[in-house]
Amino acid sequence: MICILRGPVIAFTHGLKGTYILFTFLRDRIDVKIRDRKVTISTGYYVYIGSAFGAGGLASRLHRHLRKKKKRYWHIDQITTSEFCEIQSIGIIIDKKMECEVSEKISKIGIIELINGFGNSDCNSCQSHLYKLP
Repeated sequence: MICILRGPVIAFTHGLKGTYILFTFLRDRIDVKIRDRKVTISTGYYVYIGSAFGAGGLASRLHRHLRKKKKRYWHIDQITTSEFCEIQSIGIIIDKKMECEVSEKISKIGIIELINGFGNSDCNSCQSHLYKLP
């Protein structure tokens, strides 16, 4: 089951774990660091796929992504902390770790551009977990 959350109301995810999909809009380009290289992320709509199975689960992770002020830990933090980033909506898949499967399906859509090496450092099968929509 996939739920689409709009706006900052994500309280019902308290106690739940699962996979999430962030739908974001970047109003201006930004430079991000991916491992040892700098990449320019251009203006546009993006999809980022992640999972939350640790302490706090989905509620904790999603609240973190919605905050602008935080320590930059994950690649996606470089985007979500930007003044130019707006999280438009969030999709969730409850109780299933499917970030790689979702990423693989998105990567097969020919018109979608992947940002190579972004957000997939803990996985060996994906080229990316961030995609720019046309």
